[in-house]
Amino acid sequence: MGRQLISVSVRNLVEFILRGGSIDTGYMSANRALQGAELHRKIQKQRKKEAEKNRLTYESEVFLRFNFEYEELDYIIEGRADGILSCEDSPASLITIEEIKSTLLPPEQIKNDPERWHWAQAKCYAYIKCITDDLPAAKIRLTYGNLETLETVAFEIEMNVSDLKNFFFALITQYHVFAIMDINRINERDVTAKSMEFPYTFRPGQRELSVAVWKTIKQGKKLFAQAPTGIGKTISVLFPSIKSLGVHAEKIFYCTAKTITRKNAEETLRIMSECGLKVRSVTLTAKEKICPLERTLCNPIDCPRANGHFDRVNSAIVDLVSNECLINRRTLDRYADHYNVCPFEYQLDVSLFCDIIICDYNHVYDPKAKLKRFFTDGGKFILLNDEAHNMVDRGREMFSAALEKCEFTNVKKLFGKKSDLKKLINNIIKTFSLYKDGGDEFHSYSSPKQPDALYKALNSFLPAANEYLGSEMSHAEDTFVSLYFKCLDFLRISELFDSRYIIFCEGNKNSARRVKLFCLDPSKLFADEMKKSKCAVLFSATLTPAQYFVKTLGGDDNSYIIRLPSPFPTKNFCLMAELKITTTYRYRATSLNKVAELILSFISMRLGNYFIFFPSYKYMNDVLTEFQTLCPMVRVLVQNPDMTEQDKEAFLENFSANPKETLTVFAVLGGMFSEGIDLKGDRLIGAVIVGVGMPMITKERDVIADYYEKQYPTMGFRYAYVFPGMNKVMQAAGRIIRSETDKGAALLIDRRYGSDEYRSLFPA
Repeated sequence: MGRQLISVSVRNLVEFILRGGSIDTGYMSANRALQGAELHRKIQKQRKKEAEKNRLTYESEVFLRFNFEYEELDYIIEGRADGILSCEDSPASLITIEEIKSTLLPPEQIKNDPERWHWAQAKCYAYIKCITDDLPAAKIRLTYGNLETLETVAFEIEMNVSDLKNFFFALITQYHVFAIMDINRINERDVTAKSMEFPYTFRPGQRELSVAVWKTIKQGKKLFAQAPTGIGKTISVLFPSIKSLGVHAEKIFYCTAKTITRKNAEETLRIMSECGLKVRSVTLTAKEKICPLERTLCNPIDCPRANGHFDRVNSAIVDLVSNECLINRRTLDRYADHYNVCPFEYQLDVSLFCDIIICDYNHVYDPKAKLKRFFTDGGKFILLNDEAHNMVDRGREMFSAALEKCEFTNVKKLFGKKSDLKKLINNIIKTFSLYKDGGDEFHSYSSPKQPDALYKALNSFLPAANEYLGSEMSHAEDTFVSLYFKCLDFLRISELFDSRYIIFCEGNKNSARRVKLFCLDPSKLFADEMKKSKCAVLFSATLTPAQYFVKTLGGDDNSYIIRLPSPFPTKNFCLMAELKITTTYRYRATSLNKVAELILSFISMRLGNYFIFFPSYKYMNDVLTEFQTLCPMVRVLVQNPDMTEQDKEAFLENFSANPKETLTVFAVLGGMFSEGIDLKGDRLIGAVIVGVGMPMITKERDVIADYYEKQYPTMGFRYAYVFPGMNKVMQAAGRIIRSETDKGAALLIDRRYGSDEYRSLFPA
């Protein structure tokens, strides 16, 4: 194996090695990045004018690159210097390397303590420039610009090339430890992945799916794959993806909607590791779940782990990545406890040194929560999207944002009458009265026009809120902090607003109580995020009809589609349908007794465990009352809407193998028990599905239907209601047959199942 290459930007090198001190998330105005970029341009423009006046040359955004050998590795260090000042008429005069930083601090505070890593960035650029142009020395200027006052303050030093070299290679020496660790990880991965065999005998369909994934990765495309429940989709997509690492891609993101699905991915990697594979994986957990504090207060005063976190975290990274391969929540907690570091920030840093990142969809796609360290610029990533049928509605949720009037009225009570913040909050409250239609007392309406008055009021409020939180952060009420971030998210989403959005308002004839930036069609935003990666694979047991998912999830004419038949004997599954009962909302009250009788008839056929799925909790409870009157002796369990993941796991323990009595579980279609659970053998032998799974008819859904009706005539209602509903039904039915030996039955109750529209959506 030849010499190996490490490529890193100056900024990332400096920030990673020289970071120190405490976590203090602080509070940043919504358009801080945009303001900073604009301030940079203003300073650079001013510098250019000054240079021309003095017959000097000032270049901005100068790309610099340095290739060199260090011990056993080849390095490429590169980046853009904000500005370089030189004199063509006097080559002997020293050049000046300028680094510009934006800040909200007053100049007098900066004069006492410029950031050391800001100096370091400028020194690295100065060294690269000196080496590239064979210069003996350089001047280094560090300029700070205040975002609010536009006032600048500059610091300047002079260093010879020898001192710059010593400084630069002191950084490289520290970084080299991490580089070697990462190279060892990659070498170990590549050798073991190359020799890895598929751990099992391929089931029918698994080889086809694996080949399709490999071709998709190689060609950098998108694949929409429908593969039956129980076929082994997780290993079929992970196996070729891991094989492609180091060849066609550098990282895998395994994206899911549910915790149980993440555990499936972890278990699959464990099986492959037992076969000799050495890959590093990390499972990411949301901050609210992984934080050891009752309140997630990310500052050195309230959190002992935040205090000095960056002084300890690099040692914690080396220890974990050097000694662990499959890094789950429990492993992260153990190392985070030992080093007294924030587990949330720790897991994100560890992900830089992992091959596979198991995470929620929002870590990749959500503009409010995505991993900016990966998805700002993108890379050679493989996106594996499990249970992709969930992504349409999740996409609308991720790309939308809403504000409630009552949140502002509650928060303003925290401030006195003369408070400037109270005045700004009142100004926001007043704008809600602009979003009304003057109709009925309670109304909802939509508009393609953006709420500009609300934007303006929010942009006036946020700088003052930012200052308040920065000065009295530990005393800020949770309600105020939460509202502050909601306002930031609202403005962040506003930057995405286009013809695929509307504002959706709810309230009375005098004022809106809620204003929502509602993403009707997430396809373009999904496509934009997928462009930042090498390829995307979207797979599920229920991607029917395929074109619906291609059009709503960012696919195009070049996307691949594969639909695999079930590998299990059809004689093992009995499908029944009762077509005389109507379960639409209007007729539910008259159907209760009939549905209860059908359930009793169905579960009486054979002793075992059964799921009974309903379209709503109310309908479920109404039928339950009738059912328990009919057969009070049958053991019944009922899904609770407030169940946690721990409650769910305990609940599923009731589905025992070889049961001695019949268990009937009443649950909600589309809920935590209708997908993503694996009850093999006779732990589940049947399911009754009441209704067609159609989402509740609402104004929001109707607006979605209207949007798609204009895009695809006659398809609007199907896109908004029929297709999402039938995917819930197929997911629920898919719980029954999980292996070659499973046997079971499903009963569908609704007259609509007899129509051609619904029959055409049934899997083969």
